[in-house]
Amino acid sequence: MIRLAVLLLGLTASAVGAEVYPAFHAVVGVAEDDVLNIRTAPDAGADIIGTLAPNAMGVEVIGVTEGWALVNTGEGSGYASLQFLAREEGPDWYALEQPLACFGTEPFWSLAIDPTAGVTDYSTPEPDEARQGTIGQTWPGAPWAPTAALAMDEGMAVLRPAECSDGMSDRSFGIAIDVFLTQGDRQRLSGCCVLGAP
Repeated sequence: MIRLAVLLLGLTASAVGAEVYPAFHAVVGVAEDDVLNIRTAPDAGADIIGTLAPNAMGVEVIGVTEGWALVNTGEGSGYASLQFLAREEGPDWYALEQPLACFGTEPFWSLAIDPTAGVTDYSTPEPDEARQGTIGQTWPGAPWAPTAALAMDEGMAVLRPAECSDGMSDRSFGIAIDVFLTQGDRQRLSGCCVLGAP
């Protein structure tokens, strides 16, 4: 019994201490006349496909591989050295304390979530489908269970950490969302989210 308790405590401590992604980072340690390169692979010899300014902030790191940060650039994604990226202070995304911009295809839709203001903004290409609403109950995640959910006027949204694609580009996303609409066609929509306001 004691061994089981120690094991569970260790697992919990590992979960709490683990870095959570996606998360905002700032470029650090790069000279003012230089840039941080984004490469096609987590390798210093890989081709350069983009750059980050030496003072760039709010860089969304999707995940980390052997000291390299996966970031988006243009219509694709690549890797920047984590040595030159410092995590910015702020809550983990699943705490539902910062804005999220979510979107999907088939059909096209977008959902802006602003927990601080307590509002959502759902829209589609159809003008009469745009709806602004309020956030009701929220169910934030935790390090050992990083799935979050929120109730809104349109229905409910469930967010979870997962590799996600928009199906339209080679960009990478680290948050998947399912939206269950209780109005109109009562659809279930699936898509991806990024940190910050749209």
